[in-house]
Amino acid sequence: MLIHIALGGMLGTVFRYGLQGWVQDRLARETFPGGTLAVNVLGSLLLGFLARFATGSAVLTPELRAGLTIGFCGAFTTMSTFGYESSTLMADGQYGRAAVYIGASVLGCLGGIAAGSSLAGRLLHGGG
Repeated sequence: MLIHIALGGMLGTVFRYGLQGWVQDRLARETFPGGTLAVNVLGSLLLGFLARFATGSAVLTPELRAGLTIGFCGAFTTMSTFGYESSTLMADGQYGRAAVYIGASVLGCLGGIAAGSSLAGRLLHGGG
């Protein structure tokens, strides 16, 4: 399991570096951290999709799931775990804790988690 997480982490770090730099270069004169925002929202979208898809099907082995979620998403973005944990708190009815947690973080990542999860749900359930 650790080798899957390590390999996923290595790939996530390299992909983050590339995408973050590419986006930020396109904003040449901007001081807004668009590169970081892009990887955080995309990573949350991916984590939301993987978490829903992996728990709703037997397609991914536990090792591959860990490599993709903990390794890749964890290294690709600093916000993917935040998004998943926030959506889990809300799904568990812990709205007060979720509000405090969300209030201190980027709301766009929650949108990414919701969109990825919805996409996986539609894929798992044949579009419905």
